[in-house]
Amino acid sequence: MENEIVDTSDIEIGDDLVVEIVLDENDEVVGAVSDEIIVATGEAGSVVDEIIDVLDADGGLVVEDEIITVYDADGNVIDREEEIRIPLED
Repeated sequence: MENEIVDTSDIEIGDDLVVEIVLDENDEVVGAVSDEIIVATGEAGSVVDEIIDVLDADGGLVVEDEIITVYDADGNVIDREEEIRIPLED
C-alpha cells in the first residue's frame, strides 16, 4: 500500500468554538455546553467535524456527541457518522 502525499496548500481549514455556560435559578453555574466545528475544504469536497461536549459544574465531561460529515465538490453529503460517548465512572 502506497501512502499519498497531500499538498496542504490546496486545503483550507477553519475552526469555530462556542461555549455556553448553564446557570440555575440562583445564577449558579451548573454546567456548560461547548460546540466546536472544524471544517477542511479542498478541491474534491469538504469534511465537517462537529463536537458537542456537555460538562458538569466541575468541568467534568457528562456526554460528548461527534458528527463527521463528508461532502463532495457539489456540496452533496456522501457520508455521515455520529458517535455519542458517555464517560464511565471509575
